[in-house]
Amino acid sequence: MSAPPGTILGAQQKAWFLERLRRATSPWKLWGNSVGSLDWRTDLQNVPPVNGQRWPSPGYGLSTEEDWSAYRAERNEIFDSVRANRVAGFVSLCGDRHSFTAGRVSTSLPPEKFEPVGVEFITGSISAPGLIESSEHGIPKDHPHRALYFHDTPAGAASTINAALRHGVKTCLVLEETGDVAKALAASNPDVAPHLTFTDLGGHGYAMVRATPDALDVEFVCIERPVERAAGSDGGPLAYRITHHVPRWAAGEEPTLERKDLEGVTPLLS
Repeated sequence: MSAPPGTILGAQQKAWFLERLRRATSPWKLWGNSVGSLDWRTDLQNVPPVNGQRWPSPGYGLSTEEDWSAYRAERNEIFDSVRANRVAGFVSLCGDRHSFTAGRVSTSLPPEKFEPVGVEFITGSISAPGLIESSEHGIPKDHPHRALYFHDTPAGAASTINAALRHGVKTCLVLEETGDVAKALAASNPDVAPHLTFTDLGGHGYAMVRATPDALDVEFVCIERPVERAAGSDGGPLAYRITHHVPRWAAGEEPTLERKDLEGVTPLLS
């Protein structure tokens, strides 16, 4: 490929943005970002072969391709600048993926070095459908890889897409074989998603951000799937509320996230 790396920001806007980050003195540098950068990936090298065919690489398969995950050179340029200039309190707040996602951003993931330089929170959509809903219409029950999308039980189908992205293929396969969540978690591949602390690719709702000089708290509020108009003004029944607590970190340190499930029931293995 002879084409130069693609750009989302453009040269002038990127230079302005990086300079503002370098000069910022506030405890938190909140980047109101149109699109997300946290990779959704899974270890497709562990998918059993079908008709003699299998994933042709020892590496991972990416599920995102239309946001910062597709503009990796520019994304990594921003993260490298944050690290090189010892910018603490770097936070990306974004949407567009029609999902809830939380985690730490890094230029690379295992088997390469994972060195988080900031945190990112992606809010779910109010009503626009997400990947889980599209999979309900596009993945038939006889699909050879259905276990990576759904776990079928007599009570219905529970989505396993979140599990595939957070824990890997073997977790989904063990769950399909045994129906035992504990055994499925024991098969988790820790190298798949050390950067993620939560994923819900079918969640609808909004996020609330609270910042103090010492900490950042981001709450995900998820409502039931908005198929019908809510009867009242409160938006309808609540599915769950979770929060992430991010203590302020110093220059040269890595950020940490503490997840707390506050109310309701989060999706399976999310």
